[in-house]
Formats: sequence, structure tokens, C-alpha cells
Amino acid sequence: MLRRFFGRPPPGSLPAAEVAGPSRADLREALSRHPQLWWLTDVPMFLDAPSVDRLHGAVVQPEYVLLQSQETAQRSRGTTEADELQASLEGSIPAFLKLGTQAKISTGTTTGASAAQQLTKQFIHSSEQRLQEIVVAYWEKRSERVLFAIGGEGGLTSLAGKTLSWHAAEELTDLAGPRPLLFFDLPPRSAILPMAGETVQGKTILLADRFIEKLTNMGEVIPPFPTDDSYPDVAARKEAHWAALVEHYHSWSALEVIEEGFSSGQRIEWIDYRLKLPSRSKPVHIHFAPRGQVATGAFAYNFVRRGYKVGLRIVAQLKKGCDMNALALYER
Repeated sequence: MLRRFFGRPPPGSLPAAEVAGPSRADLREALSRHPQLWWLTDVPMFLDAPSVDRLHGAVVQPEYVLLQSQETAQRSRGTTEADELQASLEGSIPAFLKLGTQAKISTGTTTGASAAQQLTKQFIHSSEQRLQEIVVAYWEKRSERVLFAIGGEGGLTSLAGKTLSWHAAEELTDLAGPRPLLFFDLPPRSAILPMAGETVQGKTILLADRFIEKLTNMGEVIPPFPTDDSYPDVAARKEAHWAALVEHYHSWSALEVIEEGFSSGQRIEWIDYRLKLPSRSKPVHIHFAPRGQVATGAFAYNFVRRGYKVGLRIVAQLKKGCDMNALALYER
């Protein structure tokens, strides 16, 4: 199934020299040294474990991993006995004396040894390791779908060494194969705009409206976002709205909006942000799904505030419309 999924050629269709490539161990080692991938060995601020585990099953499709090997040895001991009458006496004594003759008992002992090997196999449940295995699988079979982007720059590059536009990257989703993996490097002082979220209780919170209200109360002018696409200048109005949000961005206000929106111990089911790229008038959309398992502060202080100061790195699956489903989040 993995070979069909990744389009691996059937055995014999290529020369042996072309079929053979670096081993998975070599690729894992290279992954830890690759300048744009080494931080996968770091501890993530956020990891969407359910999504990573399901993607691992769909892409890597492991049968088992060797957890431990135990050898057992058994020794057996057997005893054989035989009754013997002395041949020299058997022909020389009377019959009634022969019946009472003490028999000579000969005893032999045999010793044998056998060894058995017992293998215990089970899955190693580590989502961080599974994420690395996913990248290795892409690296082996679909390196053109491992993409790198830097927030302050326009285009993307692939692990295969190609340069492509965001539009070309999105077109990869129309082709057969796994969804592209995007490694998004967000430099310091990037505007991280909170948009909306939902609590585990099912309450939707419109964070963008609260953020705009805070900026307006601070004296900033944010043009309204047009809700009617029939205006002839609708594109310019949208661009002016996003440009104003980025220009007047205030990371502490964004932090407060998230903390206030998910107050009273309400855990985050999902939360969405927008990130402005110089090559696109509309900011990209990033979707996080902590499912109530990550503290609110990770998406307020750590992501928004510290992310603005020191930068971030995001691993995501690319979708149409320049949208992303975040799998992992790392701090610089």
C-alpha cells in the first residue's frame, strides 16, 4: 500500500543502482543535520499528536518495531537404566540360583541443551518520533512535496531543490499523492493575528473582532473588512484592512484577546490565526487543534508574544487557499 501511495516503481522496473538509495537510518541522521529540519529533534511547544499519528499510519504504514529481544535457554537431564546379568555366571549356575542372583544395574545419564529466542514487538507511541518518520517517508518518495517557506520572503523551496510559488505549491494538492508538508519559518516581529477559536464545550469565540476593538480603543484606525464582494474595489478594501492590522499590530493586545476569550478555565478545542506574507495580499491561515490538551498560555504568551519577539517554526500540511493545518510548533 505504501508503494502504491507514494508511487514507487515496481521491482525490476529500474536498474538496481537506481532503486537502491540511502537507508532510513542514513536519512534520519541527515534529517538531524539538515539546516531546515534539525529542529525536528527539539521538543515542540505544540504537537497535534492525533493528526500526526493518523498521518503516520497513512503514510509510513509500519507493521511493527522491535521493542526488545529476549533469549531463553533450557537444559534437560535424562537417566537410562538397564538390568544386566553377568554373562559369565549365566551359564554356570543352577536355574534356582539364577533367579536370586543380584542383577547388575548399569545407569547412563544424558544431558542436552536447547535455546530459543523470544521477540516482543509493539509500536513505539511517540508522536515526535512518528513526525520524523513521516518526514523520512516524504524524503524517500516525495521530496518535491516537502516545502520550506520563510515569513519575510515570497516563494518556497522544496527538499528536491526546486523553487516554486505559493500558487504552484497549492496546485500540488490536485495531484495524486500525499498533501505537501510545509516547514514555515516565522522570523521575529511577525504579525500573528488571532482570528477565531472554539472551547472544548463548543463555544465559538470571534477573536478578530475583539482584537480590532482593542486596537481601535488605542486610537488606531482599522478599515472595516468588506462583507460584500460585489463592490468593484472589494480587493483593495480587503488589502487595506489586512495592511492596517499588520501595521498597527500589537502583540500584547493579541495575547490579551486570547487570554480573555478563553478565560474561566475554558480549554481550547481549536484556534486559528492569520500570518501576513509579502507575496500575498491576503494573510495565510493557520489552524491549530489542541483539543483541550494544551494550556491557553501556549497559544497566547508562548506563540503570540514570544513568537513576535524571537520567531517560530511551524510544521503544517498545506491546503487550498494558502491554508495550513499545523502539526507542530517550535520556538526558535
